[in-house]
Amino acid sequence: MYKNLIVLGMGNTLLGDDGIGIYVARELEKKIAPQESIFFECVSWGGFRIIDVLRNFKYAIIIDAINTNEKPEGYIHELDHKNLLHSIRMVSFHDINFATALEFASMLKIPMPGSIYVYGIEVRDIETFREGLTLAAKKAADRCIEMVMKRIGNINRKFINHKTLQPA
Repeated sequence: MYKNLIVLGMGNTLLGDDGIGIYVARELEKKIAPQESIFFECVSWGGFRIIDVLRNFKYAIIIDAINTNEKPEGYIHELDHKNLLHSIRMVSFHDINFATALEFASMLKIPMPGSIYVYGIEVRDIETFREGLTLAAKKAADRCIEMVMKRIGNINRKFINHKTLQPA
């Protein structure tokens, strides 16, 4: 049985701005009234284990820190989940990358989201041990929260319309 939407925050809150995905997911969970169609999860890993988190959802929104050195700090990428090269948890030396995990799940006929929306927030310091976000990361996180809330609204409208069209 499919569930509608998972919002997945990824990061490490002990590495400052690397925890931005978790921060965004937690803030969204506070702002959005509890609904049976939206689930929230926060993780600090990727690879094979991501299959278990995403299985049986129709939609997924993933938020993570990214450092491409091509865009300014605070820039928010809206990415295709198949092209994630710069996220620590999306590519691992000891595991498989995110796109490969999805392909693997498909080969095994594990039901995965048909639509995956990825928000990669440009940060610079993901190696300093400290809790909390820098001011630049906090401002970007707040912008990302608004972007994701709009996306959730669009997904919920699709979900509600789809449910009302189902035969009784």
